[in-house]
Amino acid sequence: MRSGDLNLLLHFDALMTTRGVSRAAEALGITQPAMSAALSRLRRLFNDPLLVREAGGWQPTLRATELHLQFRPLLDTWHQVSLPRAEFDPATTRRVVTLFATDYVQFTVMGRVMGQLAQQAPGLEVRVMSARPQLGLDMLDTNQVELIAGYYPNPAANLRSRFLFEESAVCLVREGHPCLQRPWSLDAYLAYPHVNLAAHTRYFSDQLDQALAAQNRARRVRLTLSSYMAAPFAVGNSDLIATVPLSVANALAAQAGTVMLAAPMSLPMLKVSLYWHERYHRDPAHAWLRNFIAERFHRASDAGPARQRRA
Repeated sequence: MRSGDLNLLLHFDALMTTRGVSRAAEALGITQPAMSAALSRLRRLFNDPLLVREAGGWQPTLRATELHLQFRPLLDTWHQVSLPRAEFDPATTRRVVTLFATDYVQFTVMGRVMGQLAQQAPGLEVRVMSARPQLGLDMLDTNQVELIAGYYPNPAANLRSRFLFEESAVCLVREGHPCLQRPWSLDAYLAYPHVNLAAHTRYFSDQLDQALAAQNRARRVRLTLSSYMAAPFAVGNSDLIATVPLSVANALAAQAGTVMLAAPMSLPMLKVSLYWHERYHRDPAHAWLRNFIAERFHRASDAGPARQRRA
């Protein structure tokens, strides 16, 4: 990088992190025209557009992603040594924290957190990013988000985690489903087509299929959804069977017209944690938010007693 251009690294990092000129300018405390000028200089410097419009937002080019990974160690060191040493005050902070979570985790976590968060830290904005199927914890490594809430069994060594909660999965069928007229068993479960909840990590659906494969059995998948919250409504108007987290089933059974049944086989608990990159571990605002969220889940327990029907 040419002499005098080193400060552009911070502009580049802000653009890659926030995926927007206005948000990057806000993050660095400069004007939007100044950030636009920095982006123009960066494009000339690297002979690449760096950020391009895609699906209503800005997305990095392959070259931009490669450069950001190359500069990451230098940027991480800079952020660590330049963190403010003053005690963090949530009541006066002005901060945006980006987070990725599936709609299920947004439902279980944000609903419990946001009321008190708005009272204690009115200037702190949590911005939940849309998911991309090919990405997961890589979004932390490339600094696209600062936090991920979900389940990842094998996080990288440079990531930290904090457990939030766990809950069981149950089966959903519509009221009047023919399976309710026969004994509920694994055979009844597999006699009808299924909703596959692939979401964006696939861990939930993979564990379900692995449990069946261990018994030389398999589901017939008729519908694959990336949304947990849509599953009860797809089930409520069909003969499909869905296996969903208990909290989702409890919340939407009445609206969707569905009946809950116990899973006809042993399934591992759904375990949700917060994940973050080492670069943010000592950030006082980040640490405060992590602790605030975790305190809302100080007891690892199921979402509550379910009204399950056993045929």
